[in-house]
Amino acid sequence: MRRKLFRVTDFFHEFGLERCAWIDLDILKTKYHALMAEAHPDKASGSTTRSTLLNEGRKTLSSHPHRLRHLAALLGAGTESTALVSPDWNLFSRTGELTHRASAAMEKKASLSSPIAKAVWHAELSQLDSDLNKLRDEITAHMNNLETRTRQADQYPHDPASLLVLAEEWTFATRWAQSTSSAITALSLR
Repeated sequence: MRRKLFRVTDFFHEFGLERCAWIDLDILKTKYHALMAEAHPDKASGSTTRSTLLNEGRKTLSSHPHRLRHLAALLGAGTESTALVSPDWNLFSRTGELTHRASAAMEKKASLSSPIAKAVWHAELSQLDSDLNKLRDEITAHMNNLETRTRQADQYPHDPASLLVLAEEWTFATRWAQSTSSAITALSLR
């Protein structure tokens, strides 16, 4: 039985970029706009297929996890990490706990009727807001560390397995940052 082999489009090549774990997003944006100016379907020489390819390439290359997975695939790895990735369990559990507490606090607001209960609730919310902001700062520091490691990945020959692990770590950190920011925003709108 024959297996179909799928060719991976090299988005780095499409944008005239080196295959790197870290890229300058401003350069990507500039190249994207220049290429889209030629490829847009409304142009006489434009192409829907080329335009779609460029959109997909920009989306892939502008995301740390997607770019790292793409680079690993170009180097012959599958799209999923075979190594188990352990997130920073402290950040993982604290993000879950604090975002859950924020949701519960916002639900509790509707049931409060007495001024004393509302005052206690506001004090709890103030502490929760402080805890969430501290967590956001820790997640930001974690992401800065990931950025440094991603930049360092280009100093050595790329190892596809390491790129996939780094991609998974970015995925976790990005989710934590989004969850924490959403909880902070929800509390600020109280």
